Amino acid sequence: MFLRHLHVPMLAIAFSSLLDAAPLPAHPRLLFPSSEETLVAKKITTDPLAAQLQKNILARADATLKERTCRFEKYDGKRLLPESRLALHNVLHSAWAWRTTKDQKYFERTLREMDAICAMDHWNPDHYLDTAEMSTALAIGYDWLYLKLDDKQRSYYAKNLLDKGLAQIEGKIANNRWWQSPSNNWSQVCGTGMAFAAIALHEREPQRCDRVIEQSSKLLAQCETFYHPDGAYPEGPDYWHYGTNYQTLHQALDFLPQNQKPLGSVWRRTAEFVIHNIGPTGICFNYADGGMRKNYPTAAQSFLASKFPESDLPNIVRAHLNTYLDQPFSQGGASDVRFHPLHLLWLPTATAKRQPTRTYDLFHGLQDVAFARTNWSNHAAWLAIKGGTGAASHGHLDVGSFIYESQAHRWFIDMGKEGYNLPGYFGKQRWDYFRLNNRSHNTLVINDQIQSTPAKGCPISPWNPINSGAIECVIDLTTAYSSQADKATRMVRFSPTSGETRITDVILKPRGPVRWAVVIDSAFTIQGKKITLTNKGKKLTLTRHDSHGGDWQEFSLKPPTSAENPNIGYRMIGFTVPAAEKLSLDVSWR
Repeated sequence: MFLRHLHVPMLAIAFSSLLDAAPLPAHPRLLFPSSEETLVAKKITTDPLAAQLQKNILARADATLKERTCRFEKYDGKRLLPESRLALHNVLHSAWAWRTTKDQKYFERTLREMDAICAMDHWNPDHYLDTAEMSTALAIGYDWLYLKLDDKQRSYYAKNLLDKGLAQIEGKIANNRWWQSPSNNWSQVCGTGMAFAAIALHEREPQRCDRVIEQSSKLLAQCETFYHPDGAYPEGPDYWHYGTNYQTLHQALDFLPQNQKPLGSVWRRTAEFVIHNIGPTGICFNYADGGMRKNYPTAAQSFLASKFPESDLPNIVRAHLNTYLDQPFSQGGASDVRFHPLHLLWLPTATAKRQPTRTYDLFHGLQDVAFARTNWSNHAAWLAIKGGTGAASHGHLDVGSFIYESQAHRWFIDMGKEGYNLPGYFGKQRWDYFRLNNRSHNTLVINDQIQSTPAKGCPISPWNPINSGAIECVIDLTTAYSSQADKATRMVRFSPTSGETRITDVILKPRGPVRWAVVIDSAFTIQGKKITLTNKGKKLTLTRHDSHGGDWQEFSLKPPTSAENPNIGYRMIGFTVPAAEKLSLDVSWR
């Protein structure tokens, strides 16, 4: 799926031919020039967190010495992507270890990975993300080891990078939408991967490489629109990390003309968005095609935090890294931590103690998302709720859906994505799949119909303090239920002190019964208008305050086909009310 109806303004950006401009820096020129080696070494000796990071990186590099290289294996019959990511992980870790220790074993391990990359007949250009990530891996290896490679090795690696990487974007693939204009994370990943290949190979075929560098630079500049107007990423947090890590890889190439000016405020806002999107349990609000798992702070967060030293981002990112490094070494597979060494390159400097980030915020975009919490501790109460639209790339029919944590437990859950290889998953059958439509999300179902997919996302009003000390915001759901009701809104009220939350849904002239429901993983007991959830000695009580009929009950989470996830371990509770001229469904919990 692509970002349908995304408006991309024409950008007045001047890209001089690199042949006419100053020559590119000498190798190594990608991210980590030789001049940075002394600075990194000093950082490791003077900053305890940097020293801890280096120790962790070297331990991972040591592990690669005993582990296999990448190989041509499509794990699902379509994608080589896990192997491309393994290659990038192994190259970055072993090459970083060699650059910072000069130990020959790491140099040889990097060569072994590069040889495995080149031994493949192709890098699966039919699924171009695979080619882009493999190109990134070989480009970095070639560039970082360049000064120690002999002429025969340079020619061998360059030919493979050219033939299996760069040349692939010059054929029919060049007409793909994600290469011509910003469409989704593909534009960020493939644009950067091809730029890295072209920059690494520039002295060999300068005019050919210039064309690719120019197109990728234009493309990446336009991808900033994904984050407009103030930081919410349309494809969800998993794809924020994917797209933004590649975006920042490109932004870090400070010799490119477009990267020689300060980052705009939208980049600070999107860095704050990711921080707010992490719950007290360490798990993100996994809307869209996302997974419910512990957060790992990625290198993009260090890069962005380092660009805004006057903010509280540096200290927050450093704290998250400290927490991650204190956990078992095994946490995070190669795919998750492939950019891990770059944290050391971009590690923000600790700043004087500042006022903590405010406990509630709202981020606008194609998918508006609002957050509120009682404090920044691991036992805080936290609410995350979204507006938006299923029309976004990787979007679900989840307008109005929310999650809630308190007492170090996630009470209301988004079950996440389905299998990408299901028939029509990114096409006409997408909304047939249970996990992708509103019947499986913590939102309304009217007349047993699925939500619409408006081109413009359903907006959320700013958080508004009220006399009781609570804050409230309102989501206008009307366009998501355009054929099912005259008007629909969801008002959220949250207490910043107790975490007590109240949701009031107003629906005018619904065309049929209205179901209110949430997904849980807890036991429950029903007592009239109250339902109490219990989980490992903790409890949460929901109370209805309206009188529209319908009792608390459990709904089935069994999907319509056996090919879908059976949703074992989850339950759905809620109630259904009959249609009326005006409904005002009112539920609170604490």
